[in-house]
Amino acid sequence: MVDPEALVLISTVFARHDARLFDEMFDWLRGNGTWINVMRLTRLQAEYGLGDASVLGAMAEHLAQESVNHKWKVMTKAHPNPGEPRPLFAHLAVLNRTDEKFRQWGWLRPPMENRGLSRPPRPNHPATFLLKLRALFGRQSRAEVLAWLMTHISGHPAEIARETGYFRGSVQGVLNELELSGHVLATRSGREKYFMTGHDQWRFLLTWAARDQAEFPRWVSWPNIFALLRGVHDAVDQPGFEAHSAEFQALELKRVIDPIAARLTNEGGAAAIQKLSRGENGSAVVVAELQQMMTELEA
Repeated sequence: MVDPEALVLISTVFARHDARLFDEMFDWLRGNGTWINVMRLTRLQAEYGLGDASVLGAMAEHLAQESVNHKWKVMTKAHPNPGEPRPLFAHLAVLNRTDEKFRQWGWLRPPMENRGLSRPPRPNHPATFLLKLRALFGRQSRAEVLAWLMTHISGHPAEIARETGYFRGSVQGVLNELELSGHVLATRSGREKYFMTGHDQWRFLLTWAARDQAEFPRWVSWPNIFALLRGVHDAVDQPGFEAHSAEFQALELKRVIDPIAARLTNEGGAAAIQKLSRGENGSAVVVAELQQMMTELEA
């Protein structure tokens, strides 16, 4: 299951290695930006350090020009003092014509073009399950809460809030309302109240295969995974990092990996991340293991 907000955030960093990919991401937002929860986007950015705020601001300046995407205006208020503009795509030469909105946020790139080639999310695909639920139940926390319940046995409000990227109070309110519907059940264990839903009654949503064969998509803590990839990327990208000893590299990578491994104890990919956090490996081994972890997650 794709996390659209986390994916947009990490794309403001990694998609800049491929100008076509970056512009395709922006083209998709232009036509489908209404499906993005901007408040959740800003919360994930603040909590996980994902994305580049100045790149987001420049994108938001463009998106907010269209009335359908006016909610993106909130991301343009903290206008930075960028200093000397830098190339947005480090691998490309800067042309004479530049995009003025990106320049104001400290970036040099050719003027944005509205190609309009991107299509809406496909509802009959497990990767877009969260967007499908937003179409049914709205673009606030209710869709994420239901998606989490459908992909887990049970959970308490603090856990669900932490993994969906919302405040506990709002998640608690949604869970209490869902319980009143009779389609979400609750039980107590000590002082904690746990919520669950009967998965069989929601199988009509699984339209990508025959109903008796389709499975609910897997919930992956993408904000944590992307934070891990960003942290390792920034560590190994430091000038001269490869010249240091494997022991030094291992210590630097352990400093990045350990906090995230602690948050992923019960999530998919935790075993691989725990393996990375032993502090024994230099960057080449860690990067290879990260690639293996991503292969396993995609499978």
